[in-house]
Amino acid sequence: MSEPTAGEISPYEALGGQEFFTELVANFYRRVAVDPILRPMYPDADLTEAERRLCLFLEQYWGGPKTYSDERGH
Repeated sequence: MSEPTAGEISPYEALGGQEFFTELVANFYRRVAVDPILRPMYPDADLTEAERRLCLFLEQYWGGPKTYSDERGH
């Protein structure tokens, strides 16, 4: 994803920023938690950290904060 130029807003901002991505990922993991195929792919009983990491990744990918790379190193 390329950086927006002066005067442009990022897709992250256009979609509503952190609030949008937090809700998107929370909805996804609510479904994962009860899915008989996807749930076994997550060994931890608590999906909170997986949810947080996906949220950070998507935020960064769509032009938001670089927290994912800062924390995860990739």
